[in-house]
Amino acid sequence: MPAADRPHRRSAVQRLPRLLGNASMAATTALRSITDDPLTFGIQLARRFPTARGPLLAAARGARGSDRALVETWLEGDLTSTREALDALAGRGGLSRLAAEVAQAAGRPELVADDLAAHPATRARAAWQLGEANEAVTLLAEHAPRSRLHRALRAELALMTPGTRLRWTLRGQTPSNAPRDGVLHLLTNSLPHTQSGYTVRSHEVLKAQRGADLAPTAITRVGYPVVVGGLAARSVDVIDGIAYYRALPARLAPTPDGRLAQQADALAALAGKVAPAVLQTTTHYPNAIVVREVADALGLPWAYEVRGMLEQTWIAGLGSEEARERATASERFRLTREREAELASDADAVFTLSGSMREDLVSRGVPRERIELVPNGIDAAILDRTPPLSADARAALGLPRDGFWVGSTSSLVDYEGFDVLIEAVRLARAGGHDVRLLLVGDGVARPALERQAADAGLGDAARFTGRVARDAVTNYRDALDVFVVPRHDRAVTRTVSPLKPVEAMASGRPLLVSALPPLLETIGAEMERLGSAFIASSPGSLAIELVRLTADASRRAQLVDAGRRRAAELTWSAVGSTSRRSLDAVCS
Repeated sequence: MPAADRPHRRSAVQRLPRLLGNASMAATTALRSITDDPLTFGIQLARRFPTARGPLLAAARGARGSDRALVETWLEGDLTSTREALDALAGRGGLSRLAAEVAQAAGRPELVADDLAAHPATRARAAWQLGEANEAVTLLAEHAPRSRLHRALRAELALMTPGTRLRWTLRGQTPSNAPRDGVLHLLTNSLPHTQSGYTVRSHEVLKAQRGADLAPTAITRVGYPVVVGGLAARSVDVIDGIAYYRALPARLAPTPDGRLAQQADALAALAGKVAPAVLQTTTHYPNAIVVREVADALGLPWAYEVRGMLEQTWIAGLGSEEARERATASERFRLTREREAELASDADAVFTLSGSMREDLVSRGVPRERIELVPNGIDAAILDRTPPLSADARAALGLPRDGFWVGSTSSLVDYEGFDVLIEAVRLARAGGHDVRLLLVGDGVARPALERQAADAGLGDAARFTGRVARDAVTNYRDALDVFVVPRHDRAVTRTVSPLKPVEAMASGRPLLVSALPPLLETIGAEMERLGSAFIASSPGSLAIELVRLTADASRRAQLVDAGRRRAAELTWSAVGSTSRRSLDAVCS
């Protein structure tokens, strides 16, 4: 063998045990799901892995009549049409088991939970999705007491109940008096395997902490990224000098509490290796449960970063007002809120994104003095960048130079409010203004939005790019004459602050946002005074602002200047300073 080939051969041999271990974990996890309920497994597979939709769509063609049409519609991603079809089927005497599974995947569990003819396991999952946790567990206790689903839901109910501690003990190491330094993070997921607002913020927080000499390290949840398709995952990824460790046992425990115990083992083992001075994690409560146990066992302080309210995000994903009302009144909703408050109160420091989120936590009993605001930020270097003219940026992307282009870079989900933006563009064009739409990103609402744009007669004046590479997002943002964040007024949008408006301001783009508390807090008083906010869920209000901006270059320039000033106050270096101050205090 040539000497030059030997390192590559050794590297391949060294990778083999890791690949086999990852394959073993994926195979055993899939086998459990297939054995328990092959139908549900197929539906979930299609949701998680879009590449699996082709074969599943072909298989669906073997179904009969309305079931076949329903599954084809759902697999094609048309959520609105799927929900309409489900309503029609339910009105004609109930859903088949296949249709019931699609109903849950489409956010319509209320069509299943009360149907006494439905399969008990299907009804139980629907009840759980509606937050009726004890009803779900009781159904399974009566009809499938030995099932893995019954054990899993019982364990999940216990984990969300305040006062429950994880059954876990530290093995093989004891608390040490050796010098400790740095912050060890437990994250749900991370770059490079997942591109999302969560992973981008996590990476920026870690870099900011490194800039503040906090020596951060991270580990992701047990099984990740293998459980989302990353079969070639390594034990550690290093990105921009930040190490992301993976907890990849050969076999995942079959119940939620078992997997959290595996996570605690991995976190404690890594803590023994890197000797952190403090542990830190993010919502939601399973992460906090693990970090609290490990911190107590090792005698370390810990910090909890509350990035969102789990129960609000869950409810926002339900597809009808009835489902949302039932879920809001449910025990799961109440227990989740109480559990998050309990864990935040137990943390030595709490970080959160906005004043509205802080007030929510305080209203639940979390001590105000323990909560630090750590808003979304930007790299200060962006402020030194001179953005191109929007027409030049469009030309570089193959888009028309002419027209007044408005839009966003975002996940396309219902609560983001892009239906409002499409209608506002239609109204502006009906008034004789050449306003055009560019939406960059993908999500469950995309098919419905594309259909709405087509029905509105926008034609080539509406462009949907789908998902683009992370390093290409800036180019598309530059192509916009106005960046719009048209979020609907929902519980989740009244507390959670997104990253994209800060990036838009820093990038030198005029910004319009829905007048919701976290967005108003993000843009600041000067931007609000200049008219950067419009009435949430009001296409007419947004259309008026868009038309005003098409005709007023000086106002656009004012918004750009004010936005850059505001963005300069929201840098990741400021986040690092806040982290340094707070974590030094809890470690002293």
